[in-house]
Amino acid sequence: MKLSETQREAAQAVLDAAVDRGDLAVAMGMVGDSSGILMMHVSGHGDASAKEPVEPDAIFAIASMTKLVTTIAALQLVEDAKLNLDTPVDAYLPQLAELSVLTGFAGDGAPMFVDSHRAPTARELVTHTSGFVYSIWNKDALSLESKGLSAGVGSGAKMLDAPLAFQPGTAWEYGIGIDWLGVLIEKISGKRLERYFQDHIFGPLGMTDTTFELQQEKLNRALAMMMRVDGELVESSAMQPEATAPGTLEFYGGGGGLFSTLKDYGRLLALLLNGGSFEGATLLRKETVDSMFENHIGALEITPVDAQISMLSNDLDMGFGSPAKWGLGFLLHTQGTENGRSAGSASWAGLFNSYFWVDREKDLFGVFATQVLPFMDRESVAALTAFERAVYGLGD
Repeated sequence: MKLSETQREAAQAVLDAAVDRGDLAVAMGMVGDSSGILMMHVSGHGDASAKEPVEPDAIFAIASMTKLVTTIAALQLVEDAKLNLDTPVDAYLPQLAELSVLTGFAGDGAPMFVDSHRAPTARELVTHTSGFVYSIWNKDALSLESKGLSAGVGSGAKMLDAPLAFQPGTAWEYGIGIDWLGVLIEKISGKRLERYFQDHIFGPLGMTDTTFELQQEKLNRALAMMMRVDGELVESSAMQPEATAPGTLEFYGGGGGLFSTLKDYGRLLALLLNGGSFEGATLLRKETVDSMFENHIGALEITPVDAQISMLSNDLDMGFGSPAKWGLGFLLHTQGTENGRSAGSASWAGLFNSYFWVDREKDLFGVFATQVLPFMDRESVAALTAFERAVYGLGD
């Protein structure tokens, strides 16, 4: 699929309008195909004071868009015969040998547990069928956290010390499984996750601005974090970008934490459209990439989710009203979506309202990004939807 000038102008106009209306402080969009970037447009201001116009090389926190990177790293280890996706992970990480499953709370509020039948497999960590969940969207996990018996997102490695919410392989629920996958990658490779990513993914692909460790000299390119409070955009009091000295982070999260740019992330998505190779770099075999776009959760269902922490997320339906499954690294739109994505397309997102999709049938990828909480912000999703429809030539 090639973008016509009309589609290109319409997509750009969507981004400009979202900022002009005051819906978003910044709106960034990119579309590409297997050859690379077809269109990139940014609108708004990257700083909270709205003095500095955003530039195309703006750096933003991609949050859970990190999960695709971590999945690719794990699949590289599979190709190297160092990891078996279907072996229970306690064979690699003995600390996961005896897990508990939180079944609820007694009348006095005490948590109730049963033993896990087994440790989850790496495939279950990748596909969110491991039993590990996020308290942002799980009521019982949030209750446990409120009692001081577990730690949530933002607590670093502490959040890993949590029980399962269900027996491995019996349900689908979004969670911290890919953070555990990051720990697994570090154990098998003998490298910290930042180093592994740089050596085996970012370096070969030329993703020069993607890192867990935002450099001081690049801090001025990082977007400010905003929040929507009572319908108004305000500067967030937390999660603002900060410079980090190399090698000083105690924990590199496989599930989130990376900074990137439109251009960098586009190279990763172009790699997928090219079957694992891009501009001379080969990260995965074609058959491995093909497997990423297959359903790996069988008959399990992905359903809309109620948010438990309204400051961080609204209720979400990442299938956008259409049936969905999970592949390796992302959600699969098995029947496409009404906004243009073809059947079999893949997508996912980041907590701060950044979104991507990969449409192999039309040889197309897209990224929409801003930096605002809560996730699934109504105005952000409206801009994403309008952007996609413009890209696919669907109009209003």
